[in-house]
Amino acid sequence: MKTKTPASGGSYGTKIADLYIVHNLVAVNGGSRHTYHAMPPVGWMNDPNGFIEAFGKYHLFYQFYPYGPSWDSMHWGHFTTQDFVKWKLEPTALAPDGPYDSDGCFSGSSVIKDGKLFLVYTSVMAERQTQSIAVSEDGVHFEKLGVVISSDQLPKGCAKTDFRDPKVFKRGEWYYLLAGSMSEEGEGMILLYRSADLLKWEFVNIVRRDDRTTRGIYECPDLFVLGDADVMFASPQGYRTEDWRYENVQSSIYMVGKFNAEEGTFEKVYEDEIDGGFDFYAPQTLKAGDGRTIMIAWMQMWQRSFPTAKHGWAGSMTLPRELTMRDGKLYQSPVHEIERYRWNPVRFSNVKIGNRNELTKVYGTKIELLFTLDLGDAERVGIKLFQRGDHDARIYYDRGKNRVIFDRSRMGTDISFDPEEKDASIRSVAVDIKENKLTMRIFLDVSSCEVFLNDGERTMTGNVYSDGDGISFFAEGGSARLISLEKYDIVV
Repeated sequence: MKTKTPASGGSYGTKIADLYIVHNLVAVNGGSRHTYHAMPPVGWMNDPNGFIEAFGKYHLFYQFYPYGPSWDSMHWGHFTTQDFVKWKLEPTALAPDGPYDSDGCFSGSSVIKDGKLFLVYTSVMAERQTQSIAVSEDGVHFEKLGVVISSDQLPKGCAKTDFRDPKVFKRGEWYYLLAGSMSEEGEGMILLYRSADLLKWEFVNIVRRDDRTTRGIYECPDLFVLGDADVMFASPQGYRTEDWRYENVQSSIYMVGKFNAEEGTFEKVYEDEIDGGFDFYAPQTLKAGDGRTIMIAWMQMWQRSFPTAKHGWAGSMTLPRELTMRDGKLYQSPVHEIERYRWNPVRFSNVKIGNRNELTKVYGTKIELLFTLDLGDAERVGIKLFQRGDHDARIYYDRGKNRVIFDRSRMGTDISFDPEEKDASIRSVAVDIKENKLTMRIFLDVSSCEVFLNDGERTMTGNVYSDGDGISFFAEGGSARLISLEKYDIVV
């Protein structure tokens, strides 16, 4: 049975959404679908929402449109997990079926209070965006409580059409809420509110405001403590490119500094891009019971074509990552739980690299690779992935540019992109090369590639839509050496 697809913008409730999912799972083509990443059962997925540990498990909510593989009237989908690798689909948490959210339940966050799980989200009706709340006693079924911050509570000069993505956290006796906003002149802003009970909120201050964006709002803000520093995330639209940074049409940034909750200020001492790849947006964090700060992000990018849409789905999430602070900068590593799923280890050491080196049993698209290169005197040295015939994706160090390059221009699938973006095929990051060595840890999952450089100093995330599973190493303009390599199949 296949149910009728609702018209765009309709409000059909969570039960109708779940019924549609059940009857349309068979229509989703498995061609490019991942095996150990969260992705929609059908339809569309974007921002992670409400990422939290509650009721003995981790919860990941997400922006969801079940009725087609494109952005439309937003719902909140819901996964739970015990280990950040295996994801259990839960009933749809929110649907746009209220008088104040009939045009969408946009992004937000969650918080535990009095043993209950509260979702705080952006409710959309016509062009007005407000912040609303829903509550659950079991972490699965939610009751909407209505609007808690109206657009009338915006400071003077803010655009009421761009006020969204609330992130709730607690400091002392107060609950605080960050929200993305935009001035009437088009400046991106982050606003701060506070509440004693999650229901009545008062405006505190504009935490960040500047004129660096070219198209407005700072989406999906987040704020957390890491070590002895406060860290604030944001995903600004149209951030101006700086050399190799911020090359996507929308970026994700982190700011290290000091947050003053009483005054509503953030004194920034350092700012940088979170991920230097193609497909990374709207990251959100949780604080795990074991003390780790875990981040997850949407593994796609706006204003591009989505090759998987023809298979009935679009969008997925990154592998969750553990965050640490070193010398005032953010480092990322995959959650250690992924190592439980390693199978069939293959190891090599001290291999000279020439024009093309293929190593026995080193191939696949559902794998982990961990290797260290002695860059020798080569001008370029790196790895080719998803290789078949003339198709591949390449990750390599370019000595002349002193950067690591991620090049998917030969993958065999064209992606259209925004004219404001220079391309959707090549990204680069600068890394700190010490003793002429470079370490890469790479995770492939059918059509995704996540690269951790030098123990997480930099990361590069990108989807690669190719039909190849070959892997080879190469050096150009000189020779190099593979000091060590470990390869594992990831079997979930």
